[in-house]
Amino acid sequence: MRRKAPHRLLLLLALVLCAPAPTTACADATDDAIDAFKKALRTEVWEERREAYMRVADYDSGAVARAVLDALEREPNPAVQLVGLRVLGGLGTEDAQAQLVTEARKARGSRKMLVLLALARQRGTAAAPILLEVVQDKDGPAAAQAALALGKKEVHEAIPHLVALLGRKDWQVRRAAALALANIAQPPPPEPKDGKPTPKDFRWPVPDALKAPEVTKALIAALAEADGVDRGAILRALAEIHEQDHGDNLAAWKLVAEGKPVDAAVAKKRDWPPAVFGIPLYGRRIVFIYDNSLRSGDPHNFGTGDRLLELCAVPGGVPLLATRLLTVGQFAQAHLTRAIGKIERGQQFELIAFNASVQPLFGKFSPSSAASRKLVEELFTGMTPDDGINTYGALTAALDLGGDADAKAWKKGPDEIVFITCNQPTVGELKDADVIAAAIGLKARMRMVRVHTVGILTHPYSMLETMAAETGGIYRNYYE
Repeated sequence: MRRKAPHRLLLLLALVLCAPAPTTACADATDDAIDAFKKALRTEVWEERREAYMRVADYDSGAVARAVLDALEREPNPAVQLVGLRVLGGLGTEDAQAQLVTEARKARGSRKMLVLLALARQRGTAAAPILLEVVQDKDGPAAAQAALALGKKEVHEAIPHLVALLGRKDWQVRRAAALALANIAQPPPPEPKDGKPTPKDFRWPVPDALKAPEVTKALIAALAEADGVDRGAILRALAEIHEQDHGDNLAAWKLVAEGKPVDAAVAKKRDWPPAVFGIPLYGRRIVFIYDNSLRSGDPHNFGTGDRLLELCAVPGGVPLLATRLLTVGQFAQAHLTRAIGKIERGQQFELIAFNASVQPLFGKFSPSSAASRKLVEELFTGMTPDDGINTYGALTAALDLGGDADAKAWKKGPDEIVFITCNQPTVGELKDADVIAAAIGLKARMRMVRVHTVGILTHPYSMLETMAAETGGIYRNYYE
């Protein structure tokens, strides 16, 4: 038996001497995979490009991170971009992580945004140090994405930096900071355990750092200056931190900041903003999207009694006249017409009707006036429904109203979108509801646009819920 020992020693020696070989082979395999990835991206079929990203994901390295980022910068399809971001967010080797950190520090423009979105998708707080650096950046879009990521990861060390962002010039940055503070104050409830659902009134304890007077004072100061969709985010942060809701009542929040009770006289001063389907609208540039497919002419399922009256209620206003709302279209049009009529000075809107085609009313943002409201009425009266539903085309037209480039949209695009549908997407560049949700959710998040969704009768439930959740919007489900 002892005679075999030298053979074992020789075998071990051979393994030691040949140890570098697998590393070289692995590097060669990675290089081959990247070459194949680049070749696969030459196709014009976006589904095939998406598959290419999925295949290269198996080669976790810094080289793959660079290759994916290079490709994403040129990728025009948001659905493919999202898959690429998921690939980046899933890279876990030290080499890949180091590459992403380097890119987060040095990259600019869209490349930097893509890296930050990828870091936000990573589980845990490993990316927190670089995000804490970027959140202090003078680059507004980068600081906004870093803020959202820190809020999602519940990084308490970010609180003073988020408070500082409340004083920034861009409403997108202020909104991101307030949303992050709200998320840290009240993260999502835990997943159900052992088949037992989480109680509906479950709340996490609010971190002591958020209860500091300087945080509330900064939020109130920002609220006094805000005049757009950032108001809604600030109000949410105040409500989550103090576990009470006074809406857009600055006097009430000042009492809260001083530790004083809010009496009935002050509570009555609450100012109700314009609303659609009970969704408050704070945006300065709002796009309403109306589904004019054949199902808009169907009778709704809400009856004529208490359920319909409940759905016709308007927060802080006179209810809609329920007896005139017999069809899905009439129900939706009544809510839209009232909301447009209540838009305040400084707010502008556009109305996009869609079926197989996409029909903007103005082609630009317009203030609510007697003339614009008359055009809305004429549009609703003269529309002819058809059986096509170009959901992706309508949402893309809304997001690109201020320009199809992110930089232009940041300055002149919408800050709030209300999407109303009663049907599944059937035509357009993208027809899969889940793909549309991913694509629009990503594009809107990059531009900090809040997307509210309203589904009437049978509709793509998951698509509407996902778009609203990804963008900080509100989803209304009027199935019955």
